[in-house]
Amino acid sequence: MELYIYDHCPFCTRARMIFGLKKLNYSEIILDNDDEKTPIDMIGKKSLPILKLKNNHYMGESLDIVTHIDSMSGDRSLIEDRKIEIENWIINIERIIYELAIPRWAFSDFKEFNKITARMYFINKKQAAIGDFIEKLNASTSKIDFIVKELEVLNNMISLEALESRTNSWSYTDILLFPILRSLSIVKGIVWPKNVQSWMEKMSEQCGIALHNDIAL
Repeated sequence: MELYIYDHCPFCTRARMIFGLKKLNYSEIILDNDDEKTPIDMIGKKSLPILKLKNNHYMGESLDIVTHIDSMSGDRSLIEDRKIEIENWIINIERIIYELAIPRWAFSDFKEFNKITARMYFINKKQAAIGDFIEKLNASTSKIDFIVKELEVLNNMISLEALESRTNSWSYTDILLFPILRSLSIVKGIVWPKNVQSWMEKMSEQCGIALHNDIAL
């Protein structure tokens, strides 16, 4: 199976997770960020991730891919144990996390930005959406302070015991939470509460997707 992704993309991370958690073999294909033709030819719009199915059929939408892969063998790994309070936390906080992460992605060494045209495509599109990147970077301190407080709230919601006690089973909440925390890991200066950091590192290990702490800006 082939999965078309961007490395920085949290929605792509969702799709990558299910392959890693289930220990399934697949090929990752990282597209240039300015490649509009390939995804449009596949699913009619520029959006990743995209899963290549049999007979040159394609599937978009990250959670559709997650559900499809999880159901293929009949041995489901995702349980119906969603934590609504955590999912509400994500909804309330994700805009600020992306405002911190997006400018940092733009100046980081991801394969989808290897070409200068691909990097400039991303910068121009995202600056049009969220504003000037330099201004966003200069305004990081207050947002980081806010996020650190919100992470303490999340810390009280996370049960490490529940994660450790589950064998080969996870929830859709896990699929939603890890990518948003991975996105935040590119932000230097984040003070990670113990439960959040341990959960994030454990999930990174289980799904085989590295965090961005080493390239944090």
